[in-house]
Amino acid sequence: MTDTPIDPAIALSHAERGRGLLAAGRDVEALEAFERAAWLAPQDPRIQWALANTLWRVGRGEEAVRVYERVIELLPSEAAPRCNLAEVLAMMGRVMDARVQIAAARALAADDPHLYLAEGIVRLAQYRPAAAEEAARLAIASGILPKFAYLNLGDALLVQGRTAEALAAYRVARQHCAAADLAVMRQDLAWLGRVYGELPGHAGALACFAAESPRR
Repeated sequence: MTDTPIDPAIALSHAERGRGLLAAGRDVEALEAFERAAWLAPQDPRIQWALANTLWRVGRGEEAVRVYERVIELLPSEAAPRCNLAEVLAMMGRVMDARVQIAAARALAADDPHLYLAEGIVRLAQYRPAAAEEAARLAIASGILPKFAYLNLGDALLVQGRTAEALAAYRVARQHCAAADLAVMRQDLAWLGRVYGELPGHAGALACFAAESPRR
């Protein structure tokens, strides 16, 4: 007797529900939907990737790392998931492991703009803010994910003491954010505070990404 194959449309429907919940800022419920989708479709790299992103978003970094590694197994020739993994590893303090992923991504696609975003995070984790600024400006020029590119630039400028420039970059990042993105931006700034300690302008940066008041 063989198991009945699972209709892939069922997994896709759970994933679509997860995306809708993320857009609504309901991250925990979105994670449940992506976990269900990933269980139903363990060979679907895009669903696994969405699960990894959401695990990191809710602060479950170790689990996110394992799922990103699974995505890389499924998409061995793509640079972007390696870049995502490098960012997570760097923010967890595993900078050397992050550098390994950066090198592997660059070997696959040296011109992939995801590398600029990953390099920005890794260089900040290495206490190299000027190099992080350079990477962020390259990300901005590439046009990739401006909300994160300008966030990275703001971080690099803030730790260099260039508070007014940093806040200007954060305000541009905020213009590109949906309401559901704000918690992720604050998560990044919380990490920056842990790595660099008290920074002039840090409170102002957080205020740029304050949660929106519910509409009445």
